[in-house]
Amino acid sequence: MVIGDIHGNLSALRQAFKRSGFDPEKDRLITLGDVYNGHPYSAECVEELMKVRDLVWCLGNHDALALSWLRGEWKGRRTLGDWKYEELVTIMYSYGGGQTKSDRRRMKSHLEFASKRCVLYHVDEAARLYVHAGIDWDYPLYRQPDPGVYYSDRKTYAIHAPIYEIGGIRFPYRDVFIGHTKTIREYPDGKPVRRANLWNLDTGAGTYGRLTIMDADTYEYWQSDWGKGREEE
Repeated sequence: MVIGDIHGNLSALRQAFKRSGFDPEKDRLITLGDVYNGHPYSAECVEELMKVRDLVWCLGNHDALALSWLRGEWKGRRTLGDWKYEELVTIMYSYGGGQTKSDRRRMKSHLEFASKRCVLYHVDEAARLYVHAGIDWDYPLYRQPDPGVYYSDRKTYAIHAPIYEIGGIRFPYRDVFIGHTKTIREYPDGKPVRRANLWNLDTGAGTYGRLTIMDADTYEYWQSDWGKGREEE
């Protein structure tokens, strides 16, 4: 199973698991990143993922932000790279601001877990590529000019990846799964978007959209309910 951007949406995550029949003891889950930020339950979403025995966590840009805070890199700072301190608010809230020993133990546990499980990209046994944002297709997957491209790229969704085979030339990846670029502004029906062999599963769970979980073998998918605020958008 592969799941789109969660963004702290605990109820959507639980709905996606229940509706798809996902079994955390038996099934593999590949999360396309951005587990953190958006809704106020980032830490609780990590707790749910910690129950999954076979988990691959592709690092998202909001995950990178959260981990920088958990590592203590924000002490005395109002900005870090392109991020502003205010953008940490929902992440810190989910950990109680680290005010108690219990909060801090949880923060340490989640940092250790994410540090072990987060990867920049994943290629599975069926030659499918999973990455949060995309890559620069002018360079090999493993040798990108900037590591940040894996979780901050927008071009991959804009131009889509090459199809798997054309004119006898075979592309290395049968399918490419990404998130990062929210699809619901362009496709308000909330369904995942396919372009050639590229799937975008960020169907807006971080705001008013749905969370999508998909069977990568069959492309069957299940979704959470619409989030709050859909009517006001």
